Amino acid sequence: MELKENWLVSQLDKSEHLPLLVVDFKVYAHAVHGFTESALDIVGDDEKALRTVIRALWAYRINRGVDSIPARDYTIVIADDHKAPIPEMGEGYAGYWRHREAHALEMPEYKGGRPDKPSLFPIVLDEGYKYVKAAGSPYHFFDKPLYEADDIAGKIARIQRTDPPLDRHILLSTVDGDWQGLVSDEHKIVWCNTGPWLPRIRCEAEVCDYYLRKEKLQITTARETYTTKVQVGDAGDNLLPGTPLRFFDLYEEDKVWGWTEEETQRLRMIMADRRPGNRPDHLARSGAYLRSLGMFLPEIPAPAPHDILLFNERAVKERRHALHPELRGLNKKYCIDLPDGQFQKCAKIVAEDKAVLDEIKQLESDRENNPNPQRIKELKQMRKDYKAVLLRFNASK
Repeated sequence: MELKENWLVSQLDKSEHLPLLVVDFKVYAHAVHGFTESALDIVGDDEKALRTVIRALWAYRINRGVDSIPARDYTIVIADDHKAPIPEMGEGYAGYWRHREAHALEMPEYKGGRPDKPSLFPIVLDEGYKYVKAAGSPYHFFDKPLYEADDIAGKIARIQRTDPPLDRHILLSTVDGDWQGLVSDEHKIVWCNTGPWLPRIRCEAEVCDYYLRKEKLQITTARETYTTKVQVGDAGDNLLPGTPLRFFDLYEEDKVWGWTEEETQRLRMIMADRRPGNRPDHLARSGAYLRSLGMFLPEIPAPAPHDILLFNERAVKERRHALHPELRGLNKKYCIDLPDGQFQKCAKIVAEDKAVLDEIKQLESDRENNPNPQRIKELKQMRKDYKAVLLRFNASK
């Protein structure tokens, strides 16, 4: 599979309007935090100096945008989680509407069991909010009590699908796999991974391929990521298999926790904004400052040719494992690394061998009622013939 960085650049270059970059604020905060700890080696216990470094990290990270492609202009909307009090869950408890609904259904606590945030995280958040909400900031910031950034991304995607204010690309900048279900080739919605895991740019084909390789689930549209989670659950959010679809679904609007006309119009106005929302000057200055400290820049470069080669080799094996669960033990060793044409023949023989083995087991278990030693002998000879062919495949590698 060819990675999509070059394709995305060409699409954005041809577009009349700037792409709308939807930033997952808390995901960016974790990325900034990862670099903050290394800053302690430089500034020590000087909190003021630490905050200066953190502001520079935020300025670079926000204005860099999608870091697997060259820097460019975007209109930026920053989507954030907003916990609010939920009195029925105890005094001082704050969470999201899914916490409330899970509690009402006596389900396990939504997102329960997650570790506490690291000690520097509050400072990272504080400097991030100061930066993106500063007077004259070009960034659109959006949150809503009891709602997560996921819900905001879902609403933007629904507007894009049903009545988009502009013909533009929507780039979902996050590491959150739940946002993959919003991807739509028809509506120019693309998932852009802030983490290092390839492929970092994902259209519908890449989303479906990811779920095949990693979850062993065969889906044909990105939207199906939500319906499949009803079957398999989501350990990261502490949601068990069989959890109602509404806990996973970002594609359709929840019938209870919806959006007011005023909120919808505000998002539409953001999506209609044609102006650049990033600051190249802040990007340049913060980058120069961080380099002067000897720090790495908070970005992950585009994949190198060697990275792409390794990914493609690994992905072929992952797809084969997913599509051919019968390949186990020595049979997997014989087949898995063969060229495509030979692999299909090898996998076919393994499947036929498995069918013969199942028949032998059935005949042997029913030996008293239906003795058929001749058929069992024939089947065992067939298995020897299959094994000889598989050994020849192994010798040809």
